[in-house]
Amino acid sequence: MTIWLIRMAGVTIAAAAIMAVDARPQESFGDAQVMIAFQRAADSYAFGHRQRERRAEGPAAGVEGTLFTPIVADAFRKRIRRAIAGGTCSLSDTSSGDLSVPRVNAPVGRAPGVPACITSALPPLPNELEYRVAGVALLLVDAHLRIVVDVLHAAFPAPDGP
Repeated sequence: MTIWLIRMAGVTIAAAAIMAVDARPQESFGDAQVMIAFQRAADSYAFGHRQRERRAEGPAAGVEGTLFTPIVADAFRKRIRRAIAGGTCSLSDTSSGDLSVPRVNAPVGRAPGVPACITSALPPLPNELEYRVAGVALLLVDAHLRIVVDVLHAAFPAPDGP
């Protein structure tokens, strides 16, 4: 009986230590699950992209909100807000004055990349995808085809008035 209690105490302490090391104060368990779901959807897009590329087919028609579902959009906006609130992150390099946002399946145009301080707060993407900024929107862009795959509106704070 005492050996069993000692083993159970050891297992409990080990489990608590593992959870303490893996705990991230900036994200809840629900946020982590949402990010995993987003990454799976992005990986699925990348896999389909590679398959169409091998078959010499054109891009699949996309629909806005396929990757940035409402739950994912909310989690992304919170992560972006936290990154900007940190004080070391600036969006001034990405502001071109043009607030137009391309539609899904449209060419990406001159949309600049996302600053590293914000990219580090977002989930990593497969090589076929990249984050871009268009006005206050976050674009998910096919890096090879240079088309917009999905749009997250109101991802960034609106620029100050004139």
